[in-house]
Amino acid sequence: MDVRRKTPHPALRHIVRSFEERRLTLGAEVLTWPLTARPHQIIDVYLGDPFRLRVDDGPMQTAPETVVVGPQGSRRIQLYMSGEIHIFNILLQPSALNRLVGIDMRSLVNEGIAARDVLGQRAVLLNDAVRSARDFASRVAAAERWFGMMQENIQMRDGIDQTSRLLWASRGRARIDELAKRSGLSARQFQRRFTMQVGLSPKLYARTIRFDAVLTAHRTQPRKPWTGIIHDAGYFDQAHFIRECHDLVGVGPSHFVGDWDNIISPDG
Repeated sequence: MDVRRKTPHPALRHIVRSFEERRLTLGAEVLTWPLTARPHQIIDVYLGDPFRLRVDDGPMQTAPETVVVGPQGSRRIQLYMSGEIHIFNILLQPSALNRLVGIDMRSLVNEGIAARDVLGQRAVLLNDAVRSARDFASRVAAAERWFGMMQENIQMRDGIDQTSRLLWASRGRARIDELAKRSGLSARQFQRRFTMQVGLSPKLYARTIRFDAVLTAHRTQPRKPWTGIIHDAGYFDQAHFIRECHDLVGVGPSHFVGDWDNIISPDG
């Protein structure tokens, strides 16, 4: 599988964390696995065959060609892919969507919604620009121009934007009470505003960041023992991590960790 990544222009890094692209030919083979809890806000543009998914054992659904994906808490989502996989991913900062379009991020938790329903007609401009670009570098340039246009009306950065990024940088290990003080808000205001602007409560967001950091470390350091990765992430022991797997994903790690998981798992 071909995976490409690029850091955005410095002027856009308060909105975008990274641009990524994945390509793989599966043909008739079908890969399926549960979507793990994760903190990411992503805009996905499917340039090949779209993913299919089943939510809580419901009917099979097909992902929109351009989709806004919110942070994933603990909903049971099973993904399916086949054919020609070609995805352009835009990984956003924790409060970016709220700042860009004023959306209450609680409405995007555990959801993948057609970009047009979140971004309005502006989503069509992004979709067309990315699809008409000839290669990854051109797609990044097209997306950066779009974000340059979007940030003309963006909300000012505030204490939630700052503290959510600090929580991310600490891999979920920063103290929530200290972040609340740093935000300049009361503890209650901090909880409410954070959940509205990021989607998950500070505590659950920290858990998903830490959980995602373990999976990322395993992908990037496959020879490192699980015990070391789990300890570095701040879990008490392997049993603690396994309990978290069942709580956040519904299954043990052997069911969602494999050679294929980099197809869908962002590392930005």
